[in-house]
Amino acid sequence: MSMNGYNALAGYMGTYPSLAIFRRFLILHARDLLVMQGEIINLEHELCMSIQSDREAKDPVKNASEYDISALKGPHKSERAAEQWSRTLELRKLLKNYGRSTSFASFRLLLSLCEAQLRFASLQRLAPVKKADLLPLHECLGMPYGSGRHFLRAHEFETWDEEHIHDLASLDGSNTRKDALSKLIDKLLRRVYHPVMGRKLHDPLSVEEAWASHGQPRPIVYYPDGHVSVAIDTLSTILASVLPALSAFGLFFIQDPLIRMVAIVACTVLFSTILTLVARPTRAECFAITSAFAAVLVVFLGSNGSVP
Repeated sequence: MSMNGYNALAGYMGTYPSLAIFRRFLILHARDLLVMQGEIINLEHELCMSIQSDREAKDPVKNASEYDISALKGPHKSERAAEQWSRTLELRKLLKNYGRSTSFASFRLLLSLCEAQLRFASLQRLAPVKKADLLPLHECLGMPYGSGRHFLRAHEFETWDEEHIHDLASLDGSNTRKDALSKLIDKLLRRVYHPVMGRKLHDPLSVEEAWASHGQPRPIVYYPDGHVSVAIDTLSTILASVLPALSAFGLFFIQDPLIRMVAIVACTVLFSTILTLVARPTRAECFAITSAFAAVLVVFLGSNGSVP
């Protein structure tokens, strides 16, 4: 059995999580929050008006109902005095038909608002999407290779357009974990290496037979993040040992004190820049590591004197 349309796309996304890119609909969620917020504000206003009316009434029973539920319940001297309790009983009968009470309805509204707020906050924390991330997904959206047709119809055709890129999110979340150098290499892979050599040297995407695309599969190449991570880790290990040694070696042959100080500043700036590129340190970590690096160079020069 083979799949078409959304079924085939689900096969690709399930096999390659980096293709799992979806709309967040932040504007619609924000509107939903605003509507529920307005409902709660109106309910709060009606509640305050009711409390104020009972508080200013000349009937002592109504005055006491704010502090004593038994005063609200009665018994009352007249039907007019028992009007609030009678209305409460009538309302209770109506609400029983719906299986909830007034307070529970208000609680549900408040709970819905809290859930909507948490949902909106969670959507905002999802990993953003870059234009390069959409390239393989756009290829997957097409019909079987050679048909020249797109399976999306009507308004769904615009779901993954670049104009909605700020509303798109990657469920894989790999973008948030990548350092600057990894993102640069990833961009070079997709925009430079892939068009020139990648599509010729690497095997296309493969999906289990039950969810494979109908017809001739599209030649879509996937570059796992693990390969880039291994290259970055190797480069980071090499730089961590070579950069301090090269800096000390170069300073050893500089005799002029002023030039030495300039060289220390240059080496420190280079070190902190490379550290930011190959890792994702916090500001405090970057400051501490860079300060330690500069201190090591100063101690090295002090222990070796000014003559090579």
